[in-house]
Parts: sequence; C-alpha cells; structure tokens
Amino acid sequence: MPAALALLLRRIVVGITLVSFLATQTAAVAGPHEEGTAAGQAANPVVRGTITTPSASSVVPGYTAAPPERLYYGQPNLSGQTSAQFAACALTPNDPVCQALLGARASANTPREPVSPYDPAVLGARRIAANPSTQLEDIASYYSGCQVDTVVTPATETRVCRQYSDATAQSCARTLSVSISRTSSCSPGEWFAQAASGSIALAVQCKPDLPASAQHFRVTSNGVPLAFFDVDMSAAYVFPQMVAQVPGGNWWGGGANGVWVANNRCNGDDCRLTGFIAQQYRQICTGSGGDSGDMTCTTERPFLEVYAACPAGTQSGDHIAYTTGGGGDSGSSQTTYLDKATCYAPTQGPSDYPGYDDTGAVSGSYWTVQSSRPVVGFQLNPAYGPIPQMTLAYERPHTTVTESDQWDDQCPNLQGDGRCSISGAARCVDGPATRQIDGAPVTRACWRYETAMSCQYGAPTDECAPLAAAGCTPAGTSCKQTNPATGACEVTENRYTCPVAPASTVAASNCPANVFCIAGNCFNTAYTNDADFARSMSFLEAGREAGVYLDTDNLQVFKGEANSCRDRLLKNCCYADSAGSGMSNQSVYGVGSRLVYDTLMNAGNREFVYQGLSALLTGGGFSGSFTSYGVTVAVNGTALPAGSAVLYSGESVIIAFDPWSLVIAVVIYIVMSMMSCNEDEGKLAMKEGAKLCHTVGTYCSSCLRILGKCVSCIEHTTTKCCFNSVLARIINEQGRLQVMKWWGTAEMPDCSGFTIAQLQALDFSRMDLTEFYASIVPKLPNVGAIQGGNSGRASNCYYGEGRCQ
Repeated sequence: MPAALALLLRRIVVGITLVSFLATQTAAVAGPHEEGTAAGQAANPVVRGTITTPSASSVVPGYTAAPPERLYYGQPNLSGQTSAQFAACALTPNDPVCQALLGARASANTPREPVSPYDPAVLGARRIAANPSTQLEDIASYYSGCQVDTVVTPATETRVCRQYSDATAQSCARTLSVSISRTSSCSPGEWFAQAASGSIALAVQCKPDLPASAQHFRVTSNGVPLAFFDVDMSAAYVFPQMVAQVPGGNWWGGGANGVWVANNRCNGDDCRLTGFIAQQYRQICTGSGGDSGDMTCTTERPFLEVYAACPAGTQSGDHIAYTTGGGGDSGSSQTTYLDKATCYAPTQGPSDYPGYDDTGAVSGSYWTVQSSRPVVGFQLNPAYGPIPQMTLAYERPHTTVTESDQWDDQCPNLQGDGRCSISGAARCVDGPATRQIDGAPVTRACWRYETAMSCQYGAPTDECAPLAAAGCTPAGTSCKQTNPATGACEVTENRYTCPVAPASTVAASNCPANVFCIAGNCFNTAYTNDADFARSMSFLEAGREAGVYLDTDNLQVFKGEANSCRDRLLKNCCYADSAGSGMSNQSVYGVGSRLVYDTLMNAGNREFVYQGLSALLTGGGFSGSFTSYGVTVAVNGTALPAGSAVLYSGESVIIAFDPWSLVIAVVIYIVMSMMSCNEDEGKLAMKEGAKLCHTVGTYCSSCLRILGKCVSCIEHTTTKCCFNSVLARIINEQGRLQVMKWWGTAEMPDCSGFTIAQLQALDFSRMDLTEFYASIVPKLPNVGAIQGGNSGRASNCYYGEGRCQ
C-alpha cells in the first residue's frame, strides 16, 4: 500500500510539473506575439492616415510642386551650362554644391577594378549552374523514373581577354539649336490703314501672312461699315471692277451702287489701290421739262476706257467721220463716227465703211476693221458727275521671324576632366541644310561640328596577363577596334585555352509523361474517363422527354407513330435519308433540343409540336417571336401571320400554326429525293436517316393474281414505328421486352407508348443506351457563334433587368 501511494504521488508531481512547464512555455511564446500585435494596432491609425491622405505634399518629406530641377526641362544647351558651372566651381571649391559636382565627376573618372568573367566567384557560380548536384542532393532524387546520365566535362575551356592601347580616339560635338520668335507688323484684327473721301472711308484689316491674293477690306460711311470684301492684290485691274455693293443707287433709272477698285498692286509688302463709290450707270438729263419739251436724257457710265494707239497706217474709229444730209442753210446734215474701240485700215472697196479721217493723218474714203484696241487705262466720266475716290497705300500685314542660335558645346567638359585632349580640328558633320523649325524654314551652313579627341582608358590596359600566369595557352587573336585616323588597333581580343579541374554534369531524359516526381515523391497524373456520365445524362434526358411528351388523353409516354413504305419492282421506297439527322428542333427552330425531331412527325399529329414548343417556351427566360417552317411563336401581343391557326393561347404566349407553310417547307426539301415515292415515304426515309424508327415487319401489299390466286408479289410494304427521338426508340425497343409489350403485326403495328404503370415498372439500369451516348458527347463549341450570340444577349440582360434573351 505505501509503495502504491508513493507511485501515485510521483505521478501527481510529474503531472503538475508538466502542466506548469507547458503553461510557462505557452506564455513565453505568446508574449512576443501579443507585444507585436499591440504595437501594430497602435501604429495602424498613424499609418492609415498616411496611406489614405489625398495629397502627397502633406506626407512626403521635402515635397515641393516646383523643384529647382524643372528649370532645366526643355533647355537644349545643358552641357554648356554644366561647363559654366564647373568653371565657377573652380573659384569656389568649398561650396557644398561644387563639392558634390566635383566629387561626382572625380568618381566617374576613377578607374574601377573590373569583374572578370573568370573571377573565382564567377567561375564557381557557373560550375554550380552547370552541375547543381555538386551542391545539392543527387539529381536522380528529383527525377524519379527518369534516365539519369552523367557527362564528363572537357579538361580545358576557352577564355577571352582584351588588351587596350594607352589612348583611344573619341569625339565631342558642338550642336546648334535655333529658336524662333515671331512679331507681327500690325495688331491682328485691327483696321490699321485707311483712306477717306468725305464721310466715305476705305480701310484694310490686319491679317498677318494673308496672301496678297486675298487682302481683306471694308468701306464705311461716318464710321458705319457698308461692305466687307476681299481684293486680289497680285494682279492689277487696268479698268475699275466692282467688288461689293453698298446701299443707294437704282433711283431715277440708275444702276446698282457699289465699291470699285483699280490700280491694285503689291510690290513685296508695299501695297496700293484706288477705290471708288459709284453706280453702274446713271441717267443724266439736261434742258427743261414742261410744254417746251426740250429735256434730253443720256445714260452715263462712271468710268471711260482709255485705249492704246492704233498701229501706223490705221486709225481709231472715233476719228473716222461720215456726214449724211444736205448742207447749207437748212442745217440738215449729220456726222457720225465709227467704233472707237476698233482700229480701221483704208480700202478701195465701196462695200466697206465709208468715211474720212478727221485728223488728216490717214487718207481714205472706205475703211475696214483691222484690229481691236486694248484697254490700257481709264478716266472718270465728266458727264457722270462727282465720284468719291480713295487711294490707299499700306504695308501688307506680315510676320517677322527672328532666329536665335544656341550652341551646345560638349567639348569643354571632356577636355576639362583631364582624361582627354583635342587631337584634331572641328569638322562639320551636318550641313549645310534647311530645317523646318516651328513652321519656319531655317538654313544654316552647319548644324553640328565634331572634334577628334584622344582619351585615356580607365580600365586596365591588359586583361590577359592573369590568364598567361595561370598556365593558359594562346588560341587566337582579333582586333575589335581600330583608330580611324592611323589604322592602329586600339582594342585586341585574345582567346586562351585554360585547364580546368575534372568535373561532370548530370542530365535527366526519358521521363514518363504521366508521372510527376519531386524529391523522390512521385504522383500519377493520369486519369480515367467517367463511365457513368453518358448513362446519367441519358437517364436525365429520358426523364425530361417523358415529362414533356406525355399523352394526357391516354396517359402514355414515349409514344410513336405507325409509318410504312413500299418496295416495288422498279423502285424501293424503303431507304434512309441522312438529311433527316439535320431536322432536329434546334436546327429547325434555332432553339430547343437537338435530341428530338418534332417536325418530322406526321403533319396531322400536332401534339408533338405543341408539347415540344411548350417545354421550350415555358422553361423561362424566352421572350420575343419567331416563325420557322410554318410555326409562329408570338410573345406579349406580337401580330400573327395571316391564315395561321392558333394551337395554344396563354397569358403572354400564342403558338400559331400554318399547315401550308410547314408542308411546303418539308416537301421542297424531300421532293427531289422522293421521285416516284409518295410524300410520307420520303418523310419516313428522313426519319430512318435520323435513326428514329423500329421495323415491325413486311407483308405483300400487291400481287399478280391469276384466276384469283396470287402467283407473284409485285409490291412489299414494310411497317415501322417511328418516334421523335433516338432515346424514345431505344427505350421502346428494350422496355417492351421487360413489360411483355409487343409491336403488333406488319399489317397492324402497335406504336402506342407506355402507360404510367408500365413506365414505373421499367428497369432502366438493364437497358443498353450505348447507341444514344454518341448524341450527348460534348463537342468543342463554336467560339465565333458563342461570341456573336453573347454580344446580342448582353444588352438584353442589362437593360432587361436580367431577363436575358
């Protein structure tokens, strides 16, 4: 008893010790975790405010929206400014900015020990990459099931090194950039030049760089604009031309009042024109009216032509006079003149114009037309009356382009760091040339100069000495860079063959395709096909069709139709047409199942069409209307075609049927194949092509009789039971054997369906539905058709509040 008590006490002490140890360990482990959690929670408010702040300026130290570096943006001569800054720093070397600049330049020019590709660290890394198994475990453990081969590496390897001359040819550039500034000769839009005649004024508008052929003017009266017009100043008008109409005129038989322009011309930017305000013509009357009746009126134009002189030996028509009538005291003679715009030559023919030269310069009694006189000027018609005249001289509005040159010289920088020296004169490498700068052509003799320089290398001049010291032997050499002036090689590349330590690499090959292995653990990636998928889908389709195509009058499912075909002497109408496989509900109507063929059933049996479409439309989500093969589905009051018979009318769906359209559609398709067979036999052939029929039997339907006895059968008829789906046929063929339901005889086939009791007695697990499996094997979808359908459905799904079509 004492021994047992001692054992119990020892166990109690050990238990208490273990519990205390675990509790202490848990607290020790949990302590740092709790401290870290508390620290994170305390920092959250501060960090969250920094992250969610709308502006970086409040949290980024030293943030400014206008850093001084922005002044350098877009400047073409930064290197020149850099040279100036270095020159200034030579006087103030202790300035912090100068210390930073000088330190950066010195650091950039300080030679660094290069890292050779044959540095021990680099070589070690390359060897590990070539054969990881030297540092890791055996590669075979990572590629279980693979063939692992060990390849011995060569005992030597080729290494490359370079030798540099003391100096190399470099170049520096001095590049020209041109900036353009523009100034206008006048304020754009201003009427800057004006000429006046009384209250009438003519002015030109400032439109810089407008061509001389489209100068813009206006005419004002007491400062009020009367007309705006453009004048071509590139071709002078010898005779005034009307360019705009102004108010006034058309009174007392006068013509339209307008602005006339002449003597318009620009020589460079110096322009001049003369403007007039006048009517096209005016009636001028003299004398007094009243009973005396001595008033006479003439039509006068404002301007008269001035013609060129006629050639020698000819005379103008206004100097060739012809007098008619008698002289003396009666005073009945009258003198007329020929056309003054024409030059006439004297002739001897009495058929020409008679007359004489009133100046006596050319003698002759008869005159003929020699030539027309060109108009060389004009004069104001004194008989017209006063005409306002304005002569305007102005400088054509234009833009003066000022060019400013800036040279970006990089040579002082390269020369000032002590590594380079000028070895040749500057030469032009770009120019002479004309460039478009801000829309202005700028021509310069040279846009870029380059100066040859000689620079010392910052890298070691010989990389090959370490290889030669390591026992490597030369294997070849080549020049990588030559001096263009002297042709001497500046950079020489040498190849050496160097001994290396014996090594090997390991490679894996012939790995199994369906096995994945890592670190000795392998997994079989193969998979087996699901043998129950097609069977399960077949049972689901059987249940669906049984529910959809229920004969409510006789309470039968999977009901068929009796069909027959004839085999005659010259034509066998019992054949199969593969086109029937394309007459599924989905193919005919564009929607529905591709496993049922309601359209191929007899035209008089509307139950199949009605039940199939009802299942389609009442399945939810369908709206709209469509018509196919005589069947019209109208939703929400859509109008029906004329002559349609209503099959079904619900709250929002109407199904109408046009038998003629359906019959015509089917007959057109099968008439060519039917030939001497009737329509029903052609349709039966399509059902056979879709594998919808079961043959019941064949009998002699017509024979050759002699003395009332059939001696030879000339026509055999085969009867079949056809169904609206392959699955319905298979269930009938195998289900009838289970419930002892026969097909009848060839003359009287029994194509009725199963009663509800018979359907419940069927054991679908005993049926072989392999033939139907091929109908439901998934096929690769048509991506284009899916995309096209979805693009049309997207808007309906969105705007229809989820009622997709």
